[in-house]
Amino acid sequence: MSSTFLTTSDGDIILRAGTEPDSKHDFRVHKFILSLASTVFKDMFTLPQPSDENRDGESHIPIVDVPDSPEVFDIILRFIYPGVEPPDIIDVPTLSALFSAADKYNIVSILPILRQSLKTFLPGDSFGVHIIACRFRLLEEAKEAARVSTSWSMINRDYGEAVQHISGPDIYRFTRFVQKREHEGLSKIEASLGWCQADCYHWVDGEDFYSRLAKEVSDVFVRNPCLEVKDLFEVFDKIPDPPPGCKRRENSAEWYHNGGADEAFLCPLLPMSIRNNLTVVAKELKRHNHKLLDEAFGKGVGSG
Repeated sequence: MSSTFLTTSDGDIILRAGTEPDSKHDFRVHKFILSLASTVFKDMFTLPQPSDENRDGESHIPIVDVPDSPEVFDIILRFIYPGVEPPDIIDVPTLSALFSAADKYNIVSILPILRQSLKTFLPGDSFGVHIIACRFRLLEEAKEAARVSTSWSMINRDYGEAVQHISGPDIYRFTRFVQKREHEGLSKIEASLGWCQADCYHWVDGEDFYSRLAKEVSDVFVRNPCLEVKDLFEVFDKIPDPPPGCKRRENSAEWYHNGGADEAFLCPLLPMSIRNNLTVVAKELKRHNHKLLDEAFGKGVGSG
């Protein structure tokens, strides 16, 4: 396993990463490259060199202990060494450890890459990303994580010690936004779609068409609060057509959609009218999402 870690044969310093004796690993690297990447290492190397007991027995070069895990430090080195391709960051805990190391050693050059990597874990682990963003004062990423979050995405996830790095007010603000956005969004869907005119007898599996449509749209919204109009059209297309039974209209659906109203609407099932209503619903949900985001996290960033 150790052979996979970055090391050089002509390095002039050894960084010994890890805290447990059986998990430590030596990285033989170059002071010059570390000094260019990190002001902390640059200042460290200006201090008096360690005694012989803190030197490598064979090469006799200095050894410096660092508490970071070898896996994390290997990624850090791959980021700062020229001509070396860094590995993919495959999970949020590793990304959090990389942010911590970059902050501790003041390696500012890798922060844009790490911030970009945060987006790859959205929307799947929005709260995990939000924790990192709050911890390292990344307002744009914190707001974006909230924007795409869902209430069910936080269920059955164990964030362990990670929650120690986020304040109570930050947790409350995040959860309050998610709950309020979902509650008020569902109310808007019900108000717009959850009705059936008394003289319409189109029922599907014991439900009137509009109630069933409202339920389907609500399910999509809970899973994806950032839904677009096309997402709702896909819902509409999946609902079976209602059985016949309403009074036949003399004019086309397009005619009614464009404003024609010379006879009473005995049925709310004109397809173009429904699609127009879904367009309004989708735009209203999106507008409401941004409104609540701005109220909770401030205007101008992360609103997608």
